[in-house]
Amino acid sequence: MSAPRTRCRSLIGASLCLLAACSPDSTAPGGGGPAISVAVAPPSASLLTSGVQDFTATVTNDPSNSGVTWSITGCSGGAAACGSLTNVTNTSATYTAPATVPPAGPGVTATSVTDNSKSLTATVAIAAIGADGQIAFMTGRDGNREIYGMNADGSGLRNLTKNPAFDDSPAWSPDGTKIAFTSARDGNEEIYLMNADGSGVTRLTNNLAYDRAPAWSPDGTKIAFVSTRDGSEEIYLMNADGSTPLNLTTNPATDGAAAWSPDGGKIAFETYRDGNWEIYVMHADGSGQMNLTNNAAADLLPAWSPDGTKILFQSERDGNREIYLMYADGSGPANLTNSLRADFGPVWSPDGTKIAFSSERDGGSQIYLMNADGSDVTRLTSMGRAFDPAWSPDAAKIAFDSSGDNTEIYVINADGSALRNLTNNPATDIRPAWRPRSP
Repeated sequence: MSAPRTRCRSLIGASLCLLAACSPDSTAPGGGGPAISVAVAPPSASLLTSGVQDFTATVTNDPSNSGVTWSITGCSGGAAACGSLTNVTNTSATYTAPATVPPAGPGVTATSVTDNSKSLTATVAIAAIGADGQIAFMTGRDGNREIYGMNADGSGLRNLTKNPAFDDSPAWSPDGTKIAFTSARDGNEEIYLMNADGSGVTRLTNNLAYDRAPAWSPDGTKIAFVSTRDGSEEIYLMNADGSTPLNLTTNPATDGAAAWSPDGGKIAFETYRDGNWEIYVMHADGSGQMNLTNNAAADLLPAWSPDGTKILFQSERDGNREIYLMYADGSGPANLTNSLRADFGPVWSPDGTKIAFSSERDGGSQIYLMNADGSDVTRLTSMGRAFDPAWSPDAAKIAFDSSGDNTEIYVINADGSALRNLTNNPATDIRPAWRPRSP
């Protein structure tokens, strides 16, 4: 009689299609019953250099339940060339890819402890991070909203989320190894976490209300987010693993757009608690909440300067949207743009000397650049409509999205030269987010 066949189970992840691979079944020599077999999930992984992937092994027909031993095979040169294994148990291990692409694709092998002739190797494909870094963005090219990643030259395009529900608001961890994002894959908006290559998807929040707009603390240990679990939009804080969620704002009015100070000690946010939109600040534990703007017009979208001494914001106090700057205590508010048309979406350069923003001062929205005091305004783009500027970590380039016949992700040098379309797709591609450089 033939031996029972091992059932292979399909494991679908947000970054990979994970099909549990099984070693062939056989009957033990001499007809002693079914032989041991080993299964590994996932059977293959596509990682970027320094990427991380968890592997799990299952051994069937092993009366001793001894599990497996793990090894890296098919590659020579040690951990620096082939990667390394950590968190090793008799059923699981975490593989970390090397910082450079190995000459041969390594495999992660699980070998039965009871019968070391039975093993299975998961294949690992490793791709390099582009010299100019990487960009995450949102796209509708798969018929729903997904988060994609690509090198900053447009190469290496990959779907990071791969889920039929919408995935939104990618937020890079400060060290660039993970992305927090919002997803409706479980029926309502929740905060999820994944590795930079889309692997290791983990749900961080679990609430019937919606949780969205994750914002990392500068040290990467906490995530602030907006939640409706108390009946209105409030700012919550949780550990980076999703534990210990805490309501920081505890106000029945709408609060949103949390922005961490560079030292992690304070959070600026927008709130409607005074009957109009104002910028408030609080300590990172929610204490000491204070109105910084105190103006009857709408004040929105706070952005701390890299040195933590000033805050940019968008205000309508002059009758249209303008970009203002104030000290971190709310003093000295100054209109930087002074234009008859809308100016909005300001972002600091990494060194704090420049501000990129969108403006309609010359007709359709374009990307502009100015010094941190509002001087030397320079128009960078001349195309359909351009929004959402995002600086490269070295401040040499600015990514943005532009709408014409469709919306694409572009990149341009900070001096306005070398404009390039990175996405070239008829679907909508929006809101580029540049990957931070690892420390």
